[in-house]
Amino acid sequence: MSIDSAISIAWDALKYVVAPIKRQFGYVISSKRHAQDLQKEVVELAHEVDRVHNVIEEARNNLRNVYSHVTECHASAKEALKEAQDLLSDFQEASKTCCNGTLPDPKCRYQFSKKAKAKIEVIQGLTYKCREFRELNDISFRNPAPGKVTSFASTSNKVRDNDIFESRDSVVQDIVDALADDSNSVVGVHGMGGVGKSTLLIDVERRIRKEKSFDCVAKADVSENQDIKKIQGEIAHALGLTDIKNEELVSVRAGLLYKRLENDAREKKRVLIILDNLWKGLDLKLVGIPCGHDNKIIRCKLLLTSRFQDVLRREMSSDRDFRLDELKEKEARSLFETTVGDKVHDDPFKSLVDEALRKCAGTSHSFSFAISILGELTYTLSSWLFVRRCSHDWQAKRATYS
Repeated sequence: MSIDSAISIAWDALKYVVAPIKRQFGYVISSKRHAQDLQKEVVELAHEVDRVHNVIEEARNNLRNVYSHVTECHASAKEALKEAQDLLSDFQEASKTCCNGTLPDPKCRYQFSKKAKAKIEVIQGLTYKCREFRELNDISFRNPAPGKVTSFASTSNKVRDNDIFESRDSVVQDIVDALADDSNSVVGVHGMGGVGKSTLLIDVERRIRKEKSFDCVAKADVSENQDIKKIQGEIAHALGLTDIKNEELVSVRAGLLYKRLENDAREKKRVLIILDNLWKGLDLKLVGIPCGHDNKIIRCKLLLTSRFQDVLRREMSSDRDFRLDELKEKEARSLFETTVGDKVHDDPFKSLVDEALRKCAGTSHSFSFAISILGELTYTLSSWLFVRRCSHDWQAKRATYS
């Protein structure tokens, strides 16, 4: 072996031996630089922790749900800050105690530098992650819009908790089938006041959510005195269109609602808008619901209720409409007994139940409503006198509403 080769081998071996020693010794002589670097990273991370904290608070103040990975990262960053600050504090104290600070403690500086270098890497990673959380949408999300159709618990088809009976089930299914028919854009339900149209809508919506025949269901109460802003607000709330709250002008709100429904249509989302209790035609364009020149809805579907069939057919251009009649006598009795309780089977109430039901049954426009109201009143014997008078009053008005 030549001398040059031997020297080369010896030099390489020396580098392998010297390099680790040099690196370890570097931890001792560079402790102050590591402390400065760590302090710099602590300041930057502390700034990001405060900023993310403020964004999280803003999200929670707006009733938004913060993503779990954001809160976990924020908590880890706070913990890393505490550990780094403790490390810096311990290093300062250790430096003071070694010969009153006049001589360095090699062991202390070595251990600190190794820990500081590792902590700097951790803090840099956390700072990078925190900088990704800039806006509300980066860190949080809203609950699904109330109108969004998700899984829905199955319920009995015969009787619901709020007393929808078997005779209504066929009507509910007919309405659901009509809405599923692509040839129908507008479906209506009409019947006298108090017959149960609004209550029926609850069961229709329940069935729709169970069968997931629509992606979103929005509902608004129109009423006799139409409040366009209120109608817009109820529909927007169901759709999760929160920006509409920031606008006062009806026309601007209508534009936002129109744009949202247009976007849903482009994304092939099936949207059903339920308008309850129409007394006259509603200008859909004024509300922000996409429609043609004839007020005929496009890009989504409508389910309407009204006392008047003409409102549905002539003013709202319904494709199908269903008449809702009063409950059958057996179902009416069940509703009456459910409202009153076991008292109807006790004397002296028992002998008067048939009379009250018979009198109310003569008033077909509000049979279920009448027996429900009367049922609420029949908890004491003295109330039966009032019940009798009411039943006579309803019967006297029969000609007026027939």
